[in-house]
Amino acid sequence: CLTLVLDNPLSHALLGKLLPNLKYSLHDNSEKVRSAFLDMLIKVKAARAAKFWDVCNMDHLLARLATDSPSVSKRIVELLFNSFFPVNESEKEWCCRCVTLIQMNAMAARKFYQFAHKHTAPTNIIKLMLAIRRMLNGYIQVGGDLTDINDSNKENSTVEAPPPGHDPAVVSSLLELVVILWRSVEKALKQNEEAHKYTTAKFGGVMAKYFQVFKDERSTAPLLQMASLMPPAAVPTFSCGVLSRLRRMDPRAAPAQYCHLLDCICSWGQTADVLELVTDWLSEALPKQGKKAAKGRRVQILETVEAKPDLALVYLEYLFSHTSTQEKVLALCQGPLKQLHTILGRWKSVLYTHLSSTTEDPELPRVETALNAFTFHARLSAHLQHDLTEGRDYLLSLEDVAGWVADRVLPFLKRLNENDAEKSQQLAARITESFLSVCRDILLVGLADDTFKGQILHLCSLILLSELGYMCIPAVLPILKEVVNSCNDINQDQENPEDTSAVLLGVVANIFQKIIELLARRLKKEPEEGKQLCQSAVPGLTDFLQVAQTWGTAPLSGVFSTVFAAIVVEKRHLLQKITHPEEVIVPQSVDDMPPLSSILLSVVLKSPSVTGAFLSEVGSSLDSEVISSLTELAAVLHVLAVVKHSGRSKGDLKRAAVSVQQQIHSHAVSPVDGSDIQRVIYAASVTTLNKILEL
Repeated sequence: CLTLVLDNPLSHALLGKLLPNLKYSLHDNSEKVRSAFLDMLIKVKAARAAKFWDVCNMDHLLARLATDSPSVSKRIVELLFNSFFPVNESEKEWCCRCVTLIQMNAMAARKFYQFAHKHTAPTNIIKLMLAIRRMLNGYIQVGGDLTDINDSNKENSTVEAPPPGHDPAVVSSLLELVVILWRSVEKALKQNEEAHKYTTAKFGGVMAKYFQVFKDERSTAPLLQMASLMPPAAVPTFSCGVLSRLRRMDPRAAPAQYCHLLDCICSWGQTADVLELVTDWLSEALPKQGKKAAKGRRVQILETVEAKPDLALVYLEYLFSHTSTQEKVLALCQGPLKQLHTILGRWKSVLYTHLSSTTEDPELPRVETALNAFTFHARLSAHLQHDLTEGRDYLLSLEDVAGWVADRVLPFLKRLNENDAEKSQQLAARITESFLSVCRDILLVGLADDTFKGQILHLCSLILLSELGYMCIPAVLPILKEVVNSCNDINQDQENPEDTSAVLLGVVANIFQKIIELLARRLKKEPEEGKQLCQSAVPGLTDFLQVAQTWGTAPLSGVFSTVFAAIVVEKRHLLQKITHPEEVIVPQSVDDMPPLSSILLSVVLKSPSVTGAFLSEVGSSLDSEVISSLTELAAVLHVLAVVKHSGRSKGDLKRAAVSVQQQIHSHAVSPVDGSDIQRVIYAASVTTLNKILEL
């Protein structure tokens, strides 16, 4: 509202004194408040009501610019633009303000120039880039120290342009700003061929010298990024050695040492070369059959460069994890990509050798390398399937992998015998979980057809039927969730689901029932291990039930009946073990429930919609008279008591309580008949019921 008041010039004298009291609104927890405060400052500046830096200190504005959201940052840039990019001043002055801003707050400087192109023409951005280049050239030729900068908040104050000198932080920041500015006008540069040629020629002519002089790590990164923005001919000395540097890279190298080199290779249209290098390394590292083949392999490696499969996979990870490089890789013709896909698929044999061997073979590639290659084979299958115009060749490849996991890996998910190695058991679980993780992503992005969904659900069933299949429950639950989600997307506009979807959802409900049975069994046999397993399954259970409740009826109605039955059975068993009336205690929270019930109820109560679906199932089960004994009704009331204390779904809760009320009075226990425990259970149940009905 003060922005409106500022329209009245007579308010300026008073507001100029009052507005500084609002300065901490810049740091308000609410982004809306921060944005409104900055809008007011912009109005203060436009109306010349006061000096905005008197209302809010420049250091505070820059600190917020460095860390805040784009919405807030853009407003701060609009406010400060003339202060640090005075377009009516000389280019020398622009550089001076640039260095001043860097010295005040380097992170804020990066943000400022990231949005600067929104407030001036691309020509001015290019002029600033070239002015920074001249400043850097002057440093190389002359040198000198940074002079003190007039750090006054005064807008457009005249200061002497300092050379960047021997302060490496300022030099690095200037190089970073060139890259930021270049990227902000990259599209405009490409549309103006003459300007593009001029700019690349100017920077290309000094890049070799920059690489010689600016050798620290922070300066090297923006130099490499700058090189990736130019054609390779503009930086011939550097560009001809990039692939060699990637080939000689230490396998333990940090991402900063190779990521910008990969960016350069891809932006120069040489993606096929690095893909060939990766494929060669992965192929050479595979064990060869026979002594003669092994000998030939050693000779070939000595003649070229040692195979580095770990580094090859690291390169692939980077290439496929960033949109710009991923697009360049997938734009290649199918030949190199198919070859890479085939080579990655062969690493299953290395994994199986590790699985089946009881001792370590020093000649064999590391198990981590083989597992990463196996996972990447599945991921690459997804990318290639997405790029297919027709057919399901790569889904078929993934189904073959699912068959391999079932036939070769699951037999190792068993109890250890004397001759078994514990590492094989753990490795089998990791292989299975890695494959399921990729399959979940394939379902998530909509690449899977019904045949693929059926095959993966069949694999999930086989996993849970294996002796130690319960270890993979946290990986199976997301698969169930995504299958339900995908069927929901297909059938949400239809009154009746398609037959295939109904079959798939029926399988999902059966698998979920098996999961609950396995959790209950583990809690009974190994309580501590069972609790850990249940906790690890909580995220998957939460997501699955949230999706399942959107299907109010068949074929997923059995999901909530499974949850309800598991809770009632566990609680009934606990009540039947009571030997003294004093042990009859009505629970107040999920923590008072037995282990499995506690986990399941905590998951159900996280969402009002899931709670409502659960209580609807409680009512349906009571109305169908599936639950009839006093102990079972008491168990139901204990569940309802916990729901009552959570404050969730009061209407559904009361309807479920009414269903209990219609049955419980038939179990009234006379003072003569029945045991003391039965009488106490009945009395406690009636009291609990009455409290719920009072809601």
